[in-house]
Amino acid sequence: MSLFKSYQYLARVRVLEAQYSPLVRESLGWANVVRGVLSGKPSVRAAKLTRGMALMVSEWSKNKVCKMLRRSPGIDATNVWRDTMTDHHHFGPLMRKLPGLSRSIVLKAPAANGEKGILLLTFEYNWARLLVGADNEQLRWITERFHIVLSSSSSPTNYAALSLALSRIPGTVFVQACNPDEYASLEGFHPRLKCLPVMPCDWIMPDLYQPKPMAERTRDIMMVAFWGPVKRHWEFFDMLTKLPADLRVTMVGQTDGIRNKDDMIRIARDLGVKQELEVYQSIPIQQVAELQCDAKVSVIMTRREGCCVAAVESLFAGSALAMRADAHIGPLAYINEQTGMLLRPGRVAKDMATLLERAPSLRPQDWASKNVSCYRSLEKLDAYFKQVDAQENRAWTGGIVLPIWRPHPTFARPEDQAMLRPVYAELHERIPAVFPVDLITESWR
Repeated sequence: MSLFKSYQYLARVRVLEAQYSPLVRESLGWANVVRGVLSGKPSVRAAKLTRGMALMVSEWSKNKVCKMLRRSPGIDATNVWRDTMTDHHHFGPLMRKLPGLSRSIVLKAPAANGEKGILLLTFEYNWARLLVGADNEQLRWITERFHIVLSSSSSPTNYAALSLALSRIPGTVFVQACNPDEYASLEGFHPRLKCLPVMPCDWIMPDLYQPKPMAERTRDIMMVAFWGPVKRHWEFFDMLTKLPADLRVTMVGQTDGIRNKDDMIRIARDLGVKQELEVYQSIPIQQVAELQCDAKVSVIMTRREGCCVAAVESLFAGSALAMRADAHIGPLAYINEQTGMLLRPGRVAKDMATLLERAPSLRPQDWASKNVSCYRSLEKLDAYFKQVDAQENRAWTGGIVLPIWRPHPTFARPEDQAMLRPVYAELHERIPAVFPVDLITESWR
């Protein structure tokens, strides 16, 4: 019975592989568009067209659907986009259960001279909480005082959520997208959309990692990924069957609501994995970091997701990073001769064996510290908004506080949190339904 369940799992996840085919994605995209066009309900049309556009591969198709959206319902149709988000199968229930913001952070206080602050909202359901929960007067008050940054959780970004933002926020709508390959498409969707020069995964603090020397590391391969099919553990297990049995392998994850760590161990054994497996579930992030600092290679098998913070964390832990060469994930751009190796489809085991040999000569932490640390990202963000405000003839004296993702945005320095308490208090006083009284302390949890 155990073996049957494992092969049933394998058959199911391999069927899901069809979603990565460009032909399938394009076909599903147009199928959604047709359903939207045939619907008589504007919010359904909006939802299906934006979903179809997110699935599509060709720029021609995306541009075609974008023109359809502009005609009907129109990017400025606030009521339609509000209904689209509140009717969403995932966002709607979250907004109704908890209408107040979470996992969001004030990065800069507004000044009396008209200098704008910065408010960053992570996850699309938080965008909707502000954009649906604030009335016109409240939203006007906040947009006059803050640059609103919408930090995406996936790629492609949710175009219905972006449309709601465009319909309610005057002026520029700033997006912290998950993949540089998407920047052109996002800014092409509407001229008021502008992408920041940093991704959500670019806010890791190097100081929180104490990498072991490669010769002292006791784990050969590590995979940090929840147990859902999208993380493609089955291919990870298949790779392991082709590698030496004496490798030490560590897996860290969380339940997907169906499978737990015991299920994953059983599936691995049923699929022929012979290595010693060390499996952890729902452990504190500091413990994850300690394990990463003891691993020679960190592997991500996903083919499509957002920016995968775990991938960048592993670089700061000094682990060589392995990802599929055909993956659509933001940190794929960070793999180079200093940081890791791209795994070729069909040859992942061979490439992994090569990377294990090369790992001692790589310097992932050095590269990451110079290019994608929270300190480097702060410099980029300050320079970006300085230019934005100069173009708008607005003062810019800096003052952005240092955030870190651990795993959600929080303050790197306690004094910054203390300094911004009056700002949070005013936001709660003005818009209590959207800004909880404890947002400043509980947001990152």
